[in-house]
Amino acid sequence: TAYKFKDDKLSCAVLREAVEYIALLLHPFTPHFSSEIWEMIGHTEPVTDELWPVANDACLKDEEVLIVIQVNGKLRGKFSASPDVSKDDMEKMALADEKVKSFIGDKPVRKVIVVPGKLVNVVI
Repeated sequence: TAYKFKDDKLSCAVLREAVEYIALLLHPFTPHFSSEIWEMIGHTEPVTDELWPVANDACLKDEEVLIVIQVNGKLRGKFSASPDVSKDDMEKMALADEKVKSFIGDKPVRKVIVVPGKLVNVVI
């Protein structure tokens, strides 16, 4: 509930900002309701004078991506890595995985196909 935020100043500010964005986004569909919310949170200028919210691109970037490991085209493992991990590092992490090692065994690896940020396919 919103009442648990009333004593914490930072949480209260975050809640207020969230309600402001909700009011802005609802305004095209429910103008009277969003105007009431806008006034309730303390704004004196009308909600129609505000600009449409813009997404922050820095917040949209993933901190980690899930890399799929395949052996001969079949899913054999997964691991997490940063989105800008290099192909060589992805290959090393995939070949170091215990499940992958058990499927490869002592067979020679013919080819390793790496799709950056997505998957590693080990062909034996």
